[in-house]
Amino acid sequence: MKSPSSSSQITKPWVEFMLTEYEKKKAPQTSVTVKSYTIRNATKPGESFNAELILLDVKALISDGGRPEDTPEEKEYNLIVKFLTEDPFSCELIKRCGYHIKELMMYSEVVNELNDFQAVHANDEFRLDLPQFIYGKCTEKEYVLVMENIKVLGYETNPKKEGLDFQHAKLAVNHIARLHAVSYAYDKSHSFLEKYPCFQFSNAISTFFKPVVWASLANSITFLKSKKTYEDMVYKLETGKTTLPVKFAAMWDDQTRHKFLCLTHGDFWNSNLMFKHRTATQDGEKSIESLKLIDWQISQWNNPVFDLHYLLNTSTSFEMRRDHAEEILRHYHTTFTEATTKMGTPVPNWNYEQFKAEFERTSLVGFLMGMCLIQGTLSKAGENINHGGSTCLTHTCCRPCKVVIDKIKAGMAKVVISFAFKPSSSYIMRASVKKVLSPIGRELVEGNNEILNGRLLDLLMEADEKGVLDVLTL
Repeated sequence: MKSPSSSSQITKPWVEFMLTEYEKKKAPQTSVTVKSYTIRNATKPGESFNAELILLDVKALISDGGRPEDTPEEKEYNLIVKFLTEDPFSCELIKRCGYHIKELMMYSEVVNELNDFQAVHANDEFRLDLPQFIYGKCTEKEYVLVMENIKVLGYETNPKKEGLDFQHAKLAVNHIARLHAVSYAYDKSHSFLEKYPCFQFSNAISTFFKPVVWASLANSITFLKSKKTYEDMVYKLETGKTTLPVKFAAMWDDQTRHKFLCLTHGDFWNSNLMFKHRTATQDGEKSIESLKLIDWQISQWNNPVFDLHYLLNTSTSFEMRRDHAEEILRHYHTTFTEATTKMGTPVPNWNYEQFKAEFERTSLVGFLMGMCLIQGTLSKAGENINHGGSTCLTHTCCRPCKVVIDKIKAGMAKVVISFAFKPSSSYIMRASVKKVLSPIGRELVEGNNEILNGRLLDLLMEADEKGVLDVLTL
């Protein structure tokens, strides 16, 4: 059966087909009859620009075809349905980079394979936890991914404006250490990339990140100048603003310099971590029961320390890093080392000092990731950039016009995205991204968003104190 490409195309027959396919994995004679279903948006405007996320709640009857005399069982499903974004440019970029394929593969095959491996070699001690996979399809013209809605089970994301505290960050790095360790150990005997070539490293991230770095840097310089007390920092950033994106790409892309490689999440930050808490105690404290990782579109075979940089620089406060960063890094290293050793694949020459040296060598990447993501996720202007809003073309009477215009946009998107990958396009891309992100710069100067301004200023000052910005003047 053809899959829907958006929430408006979801039908009762498709829901029955999809759920029957899921139930047949457990009992081949099973059939599902839908009594009712509801559809709601899973995100607020501006929260997701690379996908359409839908909440699908279903009430159904489950029948065993092998025993017709049995009374059908009533069952409720709480699901998340993920479609490709309707924005033609984002959609074309996702397809060109294979982000959608990787996420579907993670849920449908990769995690199961890795979990089976660690269960045999480590007694199931380092299990990887994701929401349950229900259904998925990916062809040239179809894409849909259906997962369980773990919010119904009590999972929630930590508010991004608060950032992760020590306990939440510690658990997060424990889980990412498992992913790194299990994939590394698996690769030693199974050659991960031969089986899953879509996770092969690509410089697509650095290609598109470079103009974002440049534009975010321009915003940071404007912000610091408005403060009039950070002349030395402004000098360092202005001196290196031309070469900074190039240095980022060189450090990110040169895999020959990395100590070793494994499967990385790629977008390992606050909003992609879903925690479940135990009932609060009398003093109001809630302890963490479990964690599941979501949003695997940017996962790839890469340097594992980049996931750590990403988390610490985008999702924690300066005070948390000052007080607990060393302990968090040691916890990661201990978990990773214990896991790889137990699975019989310890990494040679990888004691804590050597790991820490690699982390510090790549600290520029962490700073730049933090600088860009803080601006993009904590600013109100960033939310407006992501939310295109409705137009007259969304009305039913204009549907024929919308179809034609969408086809024209799709054709333009192929040309624009293809052009964006060419080195000759760097100047145009830089100017375009700067224009798009300039409202964030104005918001920084206005100073009304205290959380945004405080987190960015802390990150800039911390990078300067650690000597990260000194490389810009070399």
